[in-house]
Amino acid sequence: MDVAAASMSLANWKLGMAVGTSVTKKAMESAEMNAEALVEMLEVVDQIAVSGDNIIDVRA
Repeated sequence: MDVAAASMSLANWKLGMAVGTSVTKKAMESAEMNAEALVEMLEVVDQIAVSGDNIIDVRA
């Protein structure tokens, strides 16, 4: 294998690794934001006072 081909192969590998890392980072950031929003929603629901008239039996 000549030097030019090896250099191009290495450059392509580095680019692939950089793109893969970037996509993974974006996915993790998105998952973190979704988890934070879910926790906030659960906290709001937990604070709502539920009266006896508003209870739905989900086990029936």
